[in-house]
Amino acid sequence: MEYIVNEIGSIGFIRELAAAQRANGDPGIVVFENYVRWKGPPAQVMRLAADDAADPPISPQFAILVYAQNPLFNTYCTLGASLRPVPGSAAYSGDPRGVRFEYLIHARPEDEQQITDLLPLVAAHPYVHNIGTGPGAVLSIGEPVVRGSAMEYLYLTYPYVDEPHMQTRAYGQIDQGDLLIQMLWLIPLYRSEVAHLEQIGPEAFEELLFARHQERYDAYELDRLPLV
Repeated sequence: MEYIVNEIGSIGFIRELAAAQRANGDPGIVVFENYVRWKGPPAQVMRLAADDAADPPISPQFAILVYAQNPLFNTYCTLGASLRPVPGSAAYSGDPRGVRFEYLIHARPEDEQQITDLLPLVAAHPYVHNIGTGPGAVLSIGEPVVRGSAMEYLYLTYPYVDEPHMQTRAYGQIDQGDLLIQMLWLIPLYRSEVAHLEQIGPEAFEELLFARHQERYDAYELDRLPLV
């Protein structure tokens, strides 16, 4: 996919987000404002080029915000995945508004092209397949997350590592009027790790992840050794 890199603080981009909110209730401007409050201005705003327009389930204004706040990896955050509530989420969340998702992932700058190709597909997945996903779920990509990696799965959880930068509700949640938007952190996994997760359950698996990340944080390394 081809992206256009916007100037930071582009007035044109912000105006388009505001216009989309007025036209069809697109919450992109709310998401953008919350990102800026949580993590400050992004290093880059990458918007899909006209020839690579976002799939209909996600916003035509779909963009990826790039944060370079760590020398080892960048944080890539979606803006536009939350155009509409996730199918069935009103029932399983118990909230009549339904839940909308935005996503973030940590990756090395050299993996940027493949990561930014992947994120629109993840954003569209619940709507294309008409299924709800959420914390504790696993997405099967069906191919390596990036070329050269043996990981073909993404684990969805709360953005614990980024949480200290988020000055809002717990776990990166936006709760405003008729909007309930949950940020989800994507962690690439091996098949052996998914099998272990299925055996011990999400809570125990996250304890394993936490212990590993306390020892050495390597979730951004898409060629790391398996945990199990």
